[in-house]
Amino acid sequence: MSNANNKTILTVDDDEFVREILAAYLEDSGFSVLQAENGRTGLETFRRESPDLVMLDLRMPEMDGLEVLSHIIEESPDTPVILVSGMGTIGDAIKALKLGAWDYIAKPIHDMGVLEHAVNKALERAEFLEEKKRYSEHLEEEVKKRTAEVEQRSAELEKAYNDLQQEVGVRKQAEEELSRINLELTMLSDCIHAVVRATDEQELMTEICRIIVEVGAYEMAWVGFAEHDEQKSVKPIAWMGKNDGFLESINISWDECDRGRGPTGTAIRTGEPMVNDDTKENPNFINWRDEAVKRGFLSSIALPLKSNGNVFGALSIYANEPEAFDRSETKRLMGLTDDLAYGIIAIRTRIERIQAGEQIELHVDKLQKALSGTIQVVASTVEVRDPYTAGHQRRVAMLAKAMAEMMALSENQIEGIYMAGVVHDLGKIYVPAEILSKPSRLNDIEFNLIRTHSQVGYDLLKTIDFPWPIAQIVHQHHERLNGSGYPQGLSDEQILVEAKILCVADVVEAMASHRPYRPARGIDLALEHIQEEKNNLYDPLAVDCCMKLFTEQGFAFD
Repeated sequence: MSNANNKTILTVDDDEFVREILAAYLEDSGFSVLQAENGRTGLETFRRESPDLVMLDLRMPEMDGLEVLSHIIEESPDTPVILVSGMGTIGDAIKALKLGAWDYIAKPIHDMGVLEHAVNKALERAEFLEEKKRYSEHLEEEVKKRTAEVEQRSAELEKAYNDLQQEVGVRKQAEEELSRINLELTMLSDCIHAVVRATDEQELMTEICRIIVEVGAYEMAWVGFAEHDEQKSVKPIAWMGKNDGFLESINISWDECDRGRGPTGTAIRTGEPMVNDDTKENPNFINWRDEAVKRGFLSSIALPLKSNGNVFGALSIYANEPEAFDRSETKRLMGLTDDLAYGIIAIRTRIERIQAGEQIELHVDKLQKALSGTIQVVASTVEVRDPYTAGHQRRVAMLAKAMAEMMALSENQIEGIYMAGVVHDLGKIYVPAEILSKPSRLNDIEFNLIRTHSQVGYDLLKTIDFPWPIAQIVHQHHERLNGSGYPQGLSDEQILVEAKILCVADVVEAMASHRPYRPARGIDLALEHIQEEKNNLYDPLAVDCCMKLFTEQGFAFD
């Protein structure tokens, strides 16, 4: 598991066998595992050890899982809790998920890959929430820090105002400076909040430009990205204010050339903030002077956008007066630009992760489809040799899948049952065709040869690395609860739940269908048979679901 480093998992379950199985698997994956045999002990262990993740059963003595969960959520809401409980507790599981449990895994766990996926997913989400929390705290600290700086500056200006209140000119200047600082404080605060809330790169940049213009009272703000074309051009990406064709006309470069010596190109090239104190007098602004002055852009600043020390663009701001950007304001705006760059990179990283996840899911889906197609081809080879049972495997697979869905098994289990159903008679490929299609009753030798198909099917499938226990299901689909089945004579708990379901589906379809040596007995007789042998030969829950499908939900073989 990718998140195992230095992670501790607490398993709370009154079933020692389940705890030991979970602990063994998790420890093999690199986790530290704590165990608790009941809810009260589990809660005490949680409070004492503060594990990174809790795996919790619902039905336990002394204190049930719901009560333990409510305490954990109240005391540590960011700790992921995964329910590991039996199907009989599905109602409680739903309550637990509403209370704040992060995931639910049904017992028995036949596919530890489901457990691995759930644990990884929960730990990744917990890390993401913790990172987001740390970042929010960092931003809050920055706001406090910058607020303190502004408040200190305001206090200094207030003192100057009191000292020089007799001098009207100085007093007016102090008032204007104080007003400007208040505007900056509001602007910086709004920009930080925009970064925290942003989910789209373009919207974030446009919103930052809007805040700078509308709240900061500047003439225009725009974000440009450094292109790596032959001209090393700067491409405007987002803007707000008095553009009116300005950005379309300026043709800025970040190369060491005539059109790259302005503030924006120089900031990108050097990685340092560049201030234009006076548009009319600055010789490096001559290429854009007329258009800028026409729009009232009398001074400007360009601030580099960086990621890991590399400049990828710049934020440019224009003011309607000369020398609008002093050293302190440049410092504050540089902090704003750092936050903007962080927000852009964070959004890109999140999108890349989402796209990578989608590509992985697409690849897995393609593999699943390819695997399914291969299984269908293998199944067809059996039916070509046994025309009297053509379609039998597919019909059994459809009924078994419907039963598994009614039993609320996991999607992975349902898919595995269907795939096993499609090839459950694969072993008959080694049975002579004349025996498979013999129109009279089989003798003992022929019948025993037919009975080998479960073992042969298992031997053919066991070396294939399926994502489901297909070989084992095929091996056990003729086993019976009372141990009278074949080939191993397994009983009840020794038989996989998937094999129990497939067994019932196989019997019903076989009895209801025509065979070379007998006519079809019909679905009613088949249902009567499994009902009579429920709890003896066949799993009661599987029988009940099968009966309900035919008698209440209108299921029928095509």
